[in-house]
Parts: sequence; structure tokens; C-alpha cells
Amino acid sequence: MLSESRLNVYVLGAELTPRQRERIQSQVQTALRSLPAWAFGLLRGRIEEMGAQNLPLIIEPSAQRDNDRKVMSFGRIESRPAVRLMPRLLDEGVDWGHDHRYLLAKAVAYMATPAQESHGDFWSRWRQAVTSDRLPERARESDEHWENVGDLGLLVEMFAAYALDPVHQRWAEFPEVKAFLESWRGSA
Repeated sequence: MLSESRLNVYVLGAELTPRQRERIQSQVQTALRSLPAWAFGLLRGRIEEMGAQNLPLIIEPSAQRDNDRKVMSFGRIESRPAVRLMPRLLDEGVDWGHDHRYLLAKAVAYMATPAQESHGDFWSRWRQAVTSDRLPERARESDEHWENVGDLGLLVEMFAAYALDPVHQRWAEFPEVKAFLESWRGSA
């Protein structure tokens, strides 16, 4: 599945035991298998558009016990989008901080998202859907951490939710966002 997704997965950590490394790799593969094929179609399309062979997904586990620690970060490596997941190692297993399927869906969303400078129509349609459904206001009402989230952050969150459950009853509250995601899905 990892080669089909065209993600280049790196598990970092010289202190990892073979068992821990194997557990992390297994959980990543299982989570990727739970994502729909169309999500990887969007990812492959973005990879081909960039002329890249693959995109980096970095897993960097830690034994830190800090509860304020980030579990995910987005960035770029050699001008390609990259995602870093930072699960916590526990005696009883791996604590991803969230459902690891959801984190990997967000990673795929971030990497599959078209560049803003070359896909203005995509982003203007997204902004229109977000505005129509009052997504930023509703997100801020639900939790203060949404206060400064922009278009990309909202897209990544909604993509992950849709990829994992496109028929959830809450989608009735976001008809324009769902229609946008369905349209994007159809382009895969």
C-alpha cells in the first residue's frame, strides 16, 4: 500500500527497537488501507503535476510525556509538501495523539492539495463553499484553537473527515463544503 500511495515513509529514531519500528509501520499501513482509493488518486495527481516520484511522510516518535507537544506538522522538503507525525512511545504501545487514520487522512489531504498560486479557481471555489456554510465561524464557536485557521487548515480538516466518513449525518450541515469535496473527489 505504501508504494501504491507514492508516499515515501521514513520512521526516524535510532533508539527505536525493531518491535517498536514494526508496530509503527504496521499501524501506518493499516491506516493508509482504511483511506479510500480516490484520496490516493488525488495524491498521485498532485505528485504527477509536480513532476515528483513521491512525497515524504516522516514519522518521528518520542518518549516525551509533554501533553502540549504537537502530534503533526506540515512543511516542505525540497519544494515538495511533507508531513511529520510525532507519536509518543508508551510502554504499552504508540500514542498518536489522535486517531492515526485521521492523522494520515490529514497528511494525504495536505500533500494532495493544489498550490494556491497555480490553482486559483480551486481555492476560490473552496472559499465560496466555506463562506456559504459559515465554516470558519462555526469552527471558532466549537473550539478556540480554530481562531486563526486559514483556508488550507480548514480544507485539510474537512477532507480528512470526508475521506473517513462521507455519509455522516453532520454533512447535512455543510452542503456546500460536501459538494466541493465531492467535486474534488470526482477529479481523482
